[in-house]
Amino acid sequence: MEKLWNAVAMVSRVAIWIGGAMLFVAAGIVTSEVLLRKGLGAIFGTGFTFSGSDEISAYLFAVGTSWAMAHVLMTRGHVRIDALYGNFSPKLRAYCDVFALLVMGIFLLVLLERAWDVAFTSWSENIRSNTPLRIPLAWAQLPWFAGLALFGLALALAVLRSLLAIARGDYAAVAALAGASTQDEEIETELEGLGLSKTRTGAGN
Repeated sequence: MEKLWNAVAMVSRVAIWIGGAMLFVAAGIVTSEVLLRKGLGAIFGTGFTFSGSDEISAYLFAVGTSWAMAHVLMTRGHVRIDALYGNFSPKLRAYCDVFALLVMGIFLLVLLERAWDVAFTSWSENIRSNTPLRIPLAWAQLPWFAGLALFGLALALAVLRSLLAIARGDYAAVAALAGASTQDEEIETELEGLGLSKTRTGAGN
């Protein structure tokens, strides 16, 4: 179980880097199209545009977002409202964490079924976009589904590991796996992103 979790975590790290690159490319396409249309178009009195820039950037955004979801789950980077959660006992928080994962899993199962149906239909029937580019929709929909499937695998493993931890009475493990990040943990994460640590920062003060 631990080896599989680590393997999925490694794949999710690679996926989020690729997904992030896709978002940057999408932003670059949209920015370039706006600059050409508003800049050179205004100067020369004609329209300079990338044909299908909105379409391509939308595909990149959808795929890039789905490829980032597994990593966000495994690093507890999602946002949750925890006004009451913080006042619960460790045991009750653990049960709430598992319940949240299960509810998310139900939604994801429905989403995966619909996403596969759409992607497989587009691939088998060679459906193309109703745009001048005529891009095969499966080119975007299959990678989008792959990102959702990776998220589903990470979610299933998180549920299994959380249930095993609850069976052992190890509620701290559930918190570390699926619980909402504490304020100190969020601060530590931000400092690590800056190449700092709370220990070094405190020593410097």
